[in-house]
Amino acid sequence: MSETIRDRLKEGDRRSVGAAASVAETVRGDTQLLPKLLDLMDDPDTGVVARAAHAAMQISLSAPELFDTHIDRLLNGLERLSQWEIGEQFPKILTRTNLSADQTERLFLILADNLRDKSNIVAACSLQGMVDLAHDNRIPVGRVREQIEFALRSDRKALSARARRLAALL
Repeated sequence: MSETIRDRLKEGDRRSVGAAASVAETVRGDTQLLPKLLDLMDDPDTGVVARAAHAAMQISLSAPELFDTHIDRLLNGLERLSQWEIGEQFPKILTRTNLSADQTERLFLILADNLRDKSNIVAACSLQGMVDLAHDNRIPVGRVREQIEFALRSDRKALSARARRLAALL
């Protein structure tokens, strides 16, 4: 079945979500397919990885608990950050899961490091992830404010603009 999922995710341009929504529905219907979907995060086809990450994020919207047994795997993927779509989607997934205190700390440190990534999308999603952790009282607001201050001082206009919007939420 993983070949079927991969084949479905292979279709389309990298910038499109392709069949991600229907794959997400398939995996929600058969949760034993989730590890196979996560295996696709290491696929050599960057389009497959992008759409697999998007499908995983869509699953997390309605069933974040499905990822609870895969948290360390997601943290490892986010830390190694093979492509920007993982940096975009994994923070959204991880902040919805039942992180332990150690996993929360590790996620915060990875996000703080990824705030310096060359991709504006990765940096902005990392900042959003930290704000989400603060909103859930999993990370002290002061630690997140430090990261927002860093982003506000950035010469990257998109990142500093996002930081201004997020600062207003804290």
